[in-house]
Amino acid sequence: MDAGIPHVTAAELRILKVLWRIGQGTVRDVKDELEKDGAEASAYTTVMTLMNQLATKGGLRVDRDRQPFVYAPAIRRERVLGERLMQFLANVFDGQAGELVLRLVEEADLSAEDLKRIEERIESREKHASQTRRPRKENPP
Repeated sequence: MDAGIPHVTAAELRILKVLWRIGQGTVRDVKDELEKDGAEASAYTTVMTLMNQLATKGGLRVDRDRQPFVYAPAIRRERVLGERLMQFLANVFDGQAGELVLRLVEEADLSAEDLKRIEERIESREKHASQTRRPRKENPP
């Protein structure tokens, strides 16, 4: 795992998702947003404990000069989700990214716009790969 990304549990990830969306918030703000998202109601102290654990791990910044304390994400969404994706790829698809993509295309409910974005990303990746390939040098006789 990347040394800069702490291990984030499923419950902590839900909290991070709220804070990525709202930017920053108190324990009460996060608790209310979790309930709006349809999560089962959690005790205030449970949410506070999870947020403090995340802060201890380096996943959240805490402004202790304000009362109540205000929390903000200390790690970027893209890094955490990328790490989780790579773990999923390794654990479920044995590192075979092509199999994951094929399964998504076959099984997921992708819109025409999603498929177009996937095609564009593949074309861009192919173009980049062909530009970075260097011709092999021939060994002189």
